[in-house]
Amino acid sequence: MRVLMDNPVIRISNVDCYYGESHAVKNVSLDIPDCSIYAFIGPSGCGKTTLLRSLNRLNDLIPSFRLTGDVEMRGNNIYKNNSADYVMKLRRGVGMIFQQPNPLPTSILKNMVLPLKEHIVNSNKFYYDKAVEKLKIAALYDEVAERLKKTALSLSGGQQ
Repeated sequence: MRVLMDNPVIRISNVDCYYGESHAVKNVSLDIPDCSIYAFIGPSGCGKTTLLRSLNRLNDLIPSFRLTGDVEMRGNNIYKNNSADYVMKLRRGVGMIFQQPNPLPTSILKNMVLPLKEHIVNSNKFYYDKAVEKLKIAALYDEVAERLKKTALSLSGGQQ
């Protein structure tokens, strides 16, 4: 039995996810209230990451992926609008933290300032300097100061 709550931030209803013919997530329904913490626990390959990636439509990038059911955020079905602008706005509002770091194949410095460019209107050198300061706070600056223009893929796992 499913108990529906009033005004959940996220409502997942009868969701099934497929990669081609492979049925990765089977009939998931879940209401998530605002300001809450949930843990998805299960064995490798049971669909935890697939379901999480469905919340910001990262699975859309996989040609064989298909989702049935409904995923609503603040009352809006996130799969009803397929415009690139809508999906980009959704992804800005639904962050993902991955098990492994995913630096972009560009410079260390550009990896640091990209979120600022994406999320701060009229970002400028002041904000970029603040990003470099964060490297100093994280005690990483001394390790990478001479390599800020080198690819971020050259960083060790711990540095990433």
